[in-house]
Amino acid sequence: MKKFWMLLVCLSVSVAFFISPATAKTLRVQCAYPQTAYAGQSTQFFADKVKELTQGQVEVKVFWPGQLVKTKEAFDAVRQGMIDGYSGSLLYFAGLVPEVNCQWLPFTWSDAQDAKEGLLNKGYMKVMADAVAQHGVTYLAPLSVATMGLMTKFPIHKLEDLKGKKIRAVGMEAKIVKALGASAVAIAGAEQYMALQRGTVDGTDYPWYTIEKYKFYEVLSYITAPALHTPGVIEIVMNQMVFQSLPPKQQTAVREAAIAAMDRSFTLTPSFDQEAVEAAAKRGVKIITLPDDQLARFREAVKPLWDKEAQKSKYSAKLVEILREHLKSKGIQ
Repeated sequence: MKKFWMLLVCLSVSVAFFISPATAKTLRVQCAYPQTAYAGQSTQFFADKVKELTQGQVEVKVFWPGQLVKTKEAFDAVRQGMIDGYSGSLLYFAGLVPEVNCQWLPFTWSDAQDAKEGLLNKGYMKVMADAVAQHGVTYLAPLSVATMGLMTKFPIHKLEDLKGKKIRAVGMEAKIVKALGASAVAIAGAEQYMALQRGTVDGTDYPWYTIEKYKFYEVLSYITAPALHTPGVIEIVMNQMVFQSLPPKQQTAVREAAIAAMDRSFTLTPSFDQEAVEAAAKRGVKIITLPDDQLARFREAVKPLWDKEAQKSKYSAKLVEILREHLKSKGIQ
């Protein structure tokens, strides 16, 4: 009988050992960008870090664009619990989350480190988390998608050069383009190469690294500096109920993994930007730096957008206040 009980205990331990990995909590997170994109790499880093920090108790399975839901439906899918999380820009859902427009106001950051400082240490993330929480969604962290701005077929030396031009831009980007005097054309990211090739648009507002990665050097000739966004910023979010169902230690680990992914993305941004600059030089794409007087005119043209966004919600008002204080601390009004 003693041998029987010992055998039973050993069998139970063995079963528990083999079952344990299978009972790990799996979170389904869809990324708005392909795995090869920098944002895709950051999302996969987040997933790997979650597994590491939870010792395999929580696994994030990353799905790529359209694999679970259409990108334009992703936020609703997270809210409703159809998917557990989303990594990508909330700009697609600015109708529901108008606060996301604030971090896309142009000429806010001087570089990636400046952006990280502004987002992480000025209370910005806390306000954004409160705004997103109204929708039953937990905000985990922002991610950098590297420098993003105007890339065109024509040179831009002054504000008037944009008059009458058609620029591919959506959401907040479209508002910026219009404020600068151009026409905004809403075209899906995957379709803009052909639109540029056919002359449907004269330029795009997109990350600089796509000059090489997306072969935009074949259809574009100029990059305007400083960029509108240095860098562009997207988000990692999760269904609130799903996140809160995790034990406290696992919640902490998931948050730490998101912050680690954030830190990595902002730290790597300068190298991504340098690669873009080198690729532009190699491909004959000219970078035109706006003179100070023209940059001042560009800033003045988009100023009304700040007031408009501040009126969208109490959270937007606070976010705009934080960003304005950040600029003021650098001597920019």
